[in-house]
Amino acid sequence: MAGTVSNMGIRLAIVSTYPPRRCGIATFSRDLAVALADAAPDVRVEICALDRDGLAYPATVRTVIRQDEHPDYRKAAEELAASGVGAVVIQHEFGIFGGQDGAWITDFAAELHRLGVPYLVTLHTVLSTPSPSQAGTLYRLCRDAAAVTVFTETARRLAVDTGIAPPDRIVHVPHGAPPPGSGGAVRPEVAATLEALRGRRLLSTFGLLSPGKGLETAVAAVGRIAERHPDVTYLIAGSTHPEIARQEGENYRDRLVLAVKGADLEDRVVFLDTFLTDAEISAVLARTEIFCTPYRSREQISSGALTFALAAGCPVVSTSYFYAEDMLSGGAGITVPPEDPEAFAEALHTLLADPARLERAREAARTAGSVLHWTAVARRFAGIARATAARRPRPVPDAITSDAPGEAHVDVPKLKLTHLNRITDSGGIVQFSRHAKPDMDSGYCVDDVARLAIVAAGLCALPVLEITGTDPHAWLDTSLDFLEAGYDRAALGSRNMRDAAGAWLDRPHRGDHVGRMLWALGDVAAGGAVPDKLRERAAALLDAARASLPAQSTVRTTAYGLLGLVRVPEPSQELALGVAKLDAAFLAGATDDWPWFEDELTYDNARLAQALLAGGERAGDAAVVERALRALDWYLGQVGIGADAAPDARLRLVGNLWRRKGAPIPDYEGDEQPIDATAVVEACVEAWRVTGREFYAVRARRAFDWFLGANRLGVPLYDAASGGGRDGLRADDANPNQGAESTLAYYQALLALRKAELL
Repeated sequence: MAGTVSNMGIRLAIVSTYPPRRCGIATFSRDLAVALADAAPDVRVEICALDRDGLAYPATVRTVIRQDEHPDYRKAAEELAASGVGAVVIQHEFGIFGGQDGAWITDFAAELHRLGVPYLVTLHTVLSTPSPSQAGTLYRLCRDAAAVTVFTETARRLAVDTGIAPPDRIVHVPHGAPPPGSGGAVRPEVAATLEALRGRRLLSTFGLLSPGKGLETAVAAVGRIAERHPDVTYLIAGSTHPEIARQEGENYRDRLVLAVKGADLEDRVVFLDTFLTDAEISAVLARTEIFCTPYRSREQISSGALTFALAAGCPVVSTSYFYAEDMLSGGAGITVPPEDPEAFAEALHTLLADPARLERAREAARTAGSVLHWTAVARRFAGIARATAARRPRPVPDAITSDAPGEAHVDVPKLKLTHLNRITDSGGIVQFSRHAKPDMDSGYCVDDVARLAIVAAGLCALPVLEITGTDPHAWLDTSLDFLEAGYDRAALGSRNMRDAAGAWLDRPHRGDHVGRMLWALGDVAAGGAVPDKLRERAAALLDAARASLPAQSTVRTTAYGLLGLVRVPEPSQELALGVAKLDAAFLAGATDDWPWFEDELTYDNARLAQALLAGGERAGDAAVVERALRALDWYLGQVGIGADAAPDARLRLVGNLWRRKGAPIPDYEGDEQPIDATAVVEACVEAWRVTGREFYAVRARRAFDWFLGANRLGVPLYDAASGGGRDGLRADDANPNQGAESTLAYYQALLALRKAELL
């Protein structure tokens, strides 16, 4: 297993402006990169910088896009793909990219998608009424993104309402900020300004100056409270925004200075003309009694300055733009209409004149800011980055396509969905068949309908010619109807069995069927080829039902649920608890000669190792990944295709009589089940995806060959004539019945290999 941990880490390229360029997004990206290095060391960050001035960048900047050079965008995407970067995050703001409304970044994204590099987008601006050009740019940018992160729930709602991104891919990740009291050097001019203001009640605003900041409103408000609060001073700290300075020089600052002089406020308003470091921002906020953001546009959906102020525990008076309304709703400040100096002045007076209310606002600011510290934000973002990187395809190992002795594989029959069509109807998928004829008396169950949803989501990604006569969208619609009807939110459980007439035969309860339901919902919600409406339905039910996962008592149910939760970009408490539960089961049960989760091998065994592996990789926990691979490697040895197996060894599954710890292995252990073969296939595909080791890719294909006759009897379990799967390998033959579970097992394994390009 040497080298596994090193293979686990991902390279993440952040596309953004970057220091020494001065803008809020550059600062954001630098702070995110630093926080990821500390909170998620497996995520190795590099920068693709948007440049306008030929700046000299630090070593972390590996690629540069000249903002106004159109060919640079596709060229940079090609360079990143060739370098083997695992995932890309695009920090989006209309003004930092070339073309109309920054449209050239969509060429960059399209090239990444063409080259198979997964990417996600962070939206720093989400407009309630974007122009057609703006909406089109964002739609093209977000269309192929693995996830789209926004800073607030309002931003999420606006993104959904304007149709710029599918709802199931939009994730709320807060804007980060340093914790209060972050240390560091403060330049003499900053220290001198703060010292000169000692003893004054300080109001402050910091950031790059531009007309959109509405500082005239705050200056006028200070004039209105001057007599009532003679000990108040307003500090405006920050240099002019480079783009404003490029277009009109220091005209805006000069107008502010003249306004201060004209109102005779020179002893009440102080300008500090410099770009503050994080340490200097911390020093200013430590002295600030009330922070001010008098921005002019209601559309502003993020503000690094406001985020920093709340993280520092500062009460706020702000105009009522979207981000301020969201962040101050808990009482951390007061919002007033834009460009209304009178209202702004009254809000300042309300806090300044009432020490108790000011203290309540300060406490609310501390509460709101406690979830904004960069460490917590970086951990959340890292989980999404890992899920994004997991979508990158790996090159197919030569051993999969070679004709080397002992590695030749059975030819895969042409896709034939006749039997699946036969046993699927508007009620669901019929559980059992007598030979190839559906047994309607057996009815339907959640377990099989969940499997059908997984297969249907996979079929959506195939060319139409391959699935002629089949409508996987209809199957998904039917499956979601069934799962929605069966789940009971109050009971945190689901019915499972339904007769052919549609009557439920059991009460809502918890069990493996709930885990399989969560698995299916995660697969459908994350299915890039699944229609938006179906993905949205799956995501909604998954969001409601995932709370049932930690309550489950079996490791197998937990494993099934985890396989769904790792598919969606949104990190969750249930995912973390599920990983912890599986890992605890392994640690409690594993011994040197039996490194497994339970004291016996039963059914669907490889799912336990697969789920722990997927969950550990998503969490970035190398130790968990190592334990999952240890379990999987041991289990592959138990079923005949371990590292020491002969080149022509065949998969021999644990039969339905099960295998107990310490007991000798008999010649016949009961019928070998198709779901067990599928579990081996998909666990090996997962291990290959995580580690890149050819060993797992070869084992995945060898396990699949079990369906095609590479088993202990040399009998195919897949019926190429009907497209059905036989119900198991008995002592001397294959069970001729072709039930839903066995048929779906074949297609689930087939689609997993096709998705991984291992056929």
